[in-house]
Amino acid sequence: MDQSQPPAPPPMAPPPPQPQWTPPPQQPTGWGGPGYGGPPPRPVGVTLGAIFLIVMGVLWLLGGAACAIGGAAIFGLGSSVENGGAFFGAAGSIVIVLAIIAVVIGVLQILAGGGSLGGRGWGRWTGIVVSIIAALFAFVSGCSTFATTNISNNGQGAGIGGIVLGVLYALTAYALIAAGPYFAYRR
Repeated sequence: MDQSQPPAPPPMAPPPPQPQWTPPPQQPTGWGGPGYGGPPPRPVGVTLGAIFLIVMGVLWLLGGAACAIGGAAIFGLGSSVENGGAFFGAAGSIVIVLAIIAVVIGVLQILAGGGSLGGRGWGRWTGIVVSIIAALFAFVSGCSTFATTNISNNGQGAGIGGIVLGVLYALTAYALIAAGPYFAYRR
């Protein structure tokens, strides 16, 4: 054999196939990584209760403004009357004090409703306290109206209205109390 020629090299194997491109794994829906689904939605009871507090707060403010105007008019009558001016002055002052109380209650209810809609803890607690106090007063006024008008049958609509308002305030307080986890998350 002829040793001058080197043997032929073995055939080369084809290169291995390139790995195919795969897209990166998708992020789960929500704001963060796995297990985090974002903030919970506001409960319907909180929304309805907050709107009820705002509406009742506006009504209290309107009533307080009307009482302030009426109290000022009664107070003004005292200066035009020679005898009994002290009576009109005292009556006007009492009505003005009631107007101030109504305005404070209205402002508290509006703040509680707005704070609850915003998910604030102070709004929740203000709404709970105002709703419980208002429910108690509404129930007492409704029941006392029934007790005093039992004979004549007049004024029972006011008693029913007081009880209905008491129930609505009580439901508002319950909705705000039951929504503790929603407000705890929003801290």
